Order: sequence, then structure tokens, then C-alpha cells
Amino acid sequence: MKVVILENVRSAYNVGNIIRTADALGWQVRLTWYTPSPLDTQKVVKTSLGAEINVGLKQFGHTPEAIEFAKEQKLLVIAAEITKDSVSLASLQKSEHPDVAIIFWNEVEGVLDSTLKLVDKVVHIPMQGIKESLNVGQSSAIFMRALLRAN
Repeated sequence: MKVVILENVRSAYNVGNIIRTADALGWQVRLTWYTPSPLDTQKVVKTSLGAEINVGLKQFGHTPEAIEFAKEQKLLVIAAEITKDSVSLASLQKSEHPDVAIIFWNEVEGVLDSTLKLVDKVVHIPMQGIKESLNVGQSSAIFMRALLRAN
């Protein structure tokens, strides 16, 4: 099982984009905090183009609840974030753990510090240019595709 957990993602269009990508690549989606849902936000439905029906969508009030649920399912829980202790996505691709949940962040503030304390690993995409981050939709697509190749 492969799951994307969206923590405080503000943009309904980014959420719809991620749901569509998850559907294309066979991932499930979990929404937490104030992440817009296709159940009540038409912009998510418009962007996901019906994929919200097929992705095994679940909604949690808070990220710790989604993490607990993922760990009960025996998933490796990782946060997509750049920290002093994070490891490169390339190194994670060598993992033999096929079941994973990846937490993606609020576009402005990143993954919450309290969430980082609950995950098994923190993983970043190595950046070549001057920018330190990508749009959450782009990042999630890179992670989802890379982890499909790895397992």
C-alpha cells in the first residue's frame, strides 16, 4: 500500500492535482487539518477530474491520527521535507520497504515540527539550482514516481 498524506495544504488546485497524480500512479490519499476536500470544495473536484472517486480517500482531523492509522497498517511513514537530518530521496529509493506513507506539507511553512517527530524518516529531493523547494504538486509527483521504481 502506498499513501500520500496532505498536511495543511492550502490550495484546492494543488490538492486536486495530487489526487489526480495519486490515481494515475496507484496511490491512496489522506487529508488532514484544513486541507480542502473534494467532499466540500468544488475546486478540488474540478482539478482532480473524477480521480477523487478512485484513490481510497480518507479524511482525518489531525495529522497524528493519519500517522497512527498508517503505522497500524505497517506503513513506513516519511515526511517530505528538508532538514539538517533529512536523507536524499535517491537513498530512500534503495529501500526494500514496499509499503509507505509520505506526508506533504503546507506550501508556506512546510511539515509541522510536531509531525516530524512522529515519522520514521525525513526525506528531501536534492536540488540543483538556487531554489530550495518545489511546488507541493510537483514534489509529490516526483516522490510517488520515484518510490514506484524503488519497490
